[in-house]
Amino acid sequence: TEWEIENLGKIEGVTRDEEVLLRFSLKECVYKAMHPLICQWVGFQEAEITPHDDGTATIKLNLKSGAQTQFQHVKAHWRRIGGDYFLTSSSVILKK
Repeated sequence: TEWEIENLGKIEGVTRDEEVLLRFSLKECVYKAMHPLICQWVGFQEAEITPHDDGTATIKLNLKSGAQTQFQHVKAHWRRIGGDYFLTSSSVILKK
């Protein structure tokens, strides 16, 4: 999103270019965790993900369908592996 582009370069030890890839990977990770639960396509403008220095990420969903109201929580984490790679993970839990 525009906000994500404006806020690149704030993670210590991660270049701006690397952060673009990290955010892309985190979004894909979240989308893949959501899809089996909501069975719908999600556009890249429908989520904002902000990775933090501690390996967590803030996730803001604005799905056109409003399906995010079904979620109890959506979490994502990341870490650098071997200096050149990022490992990302995500979990989505539905409300009971």
